[in-house]
Amino acid sequence: MKKKVNLVIAGLVLAGLAVFLAAEGAEAFCVYNNTDVHDALGISRRPVVEALQKEGGGFYKRIGSSERGCCNWQEKSCNRGGKIDSIVKIDVYYKQGMILSETVYICKDFPIQAGGWLTVEGSKGNYKCVRHDY
Repeated sequence: MKKKVNLVIAGLVLAGLAVFLAAEGAEAFCVYNNTDVHDALGISRRPVVEALQKEGGGFYKRIGSSERGCCNWQEKSCNRGGKIDSIVKIDVYYKQGMILSETVYICKDFPIQAGGWLTVEGSKGNYKCVRHDY
């Protein structure tokens, strides 16, 4: 009897671990901000970029320094293709000017895999997007 109980407990632990790992892996495509871009009005000293999904329209985020914005690749609004390796296109930009009239693109129509991510990197105006596949 004790052996059966141990087997059941071990099975439950393994099942729970599998669900946890599956949830982590299925989370999203993400955009990570590793820049020094600052709020154009100077109100916030936190670097902020904006990321907008071009197709599907399910993703828009203002992303602070050392933060990320994500969208689950399994959501139809985030990934029309429906597959983890489907391509989604992202614009990453920031606003500058006294009345936020100028949009400065770091990358435009940047392709990433729906299960992958991109990092926005650089400092002092030398910014770039880097693609990372799942």
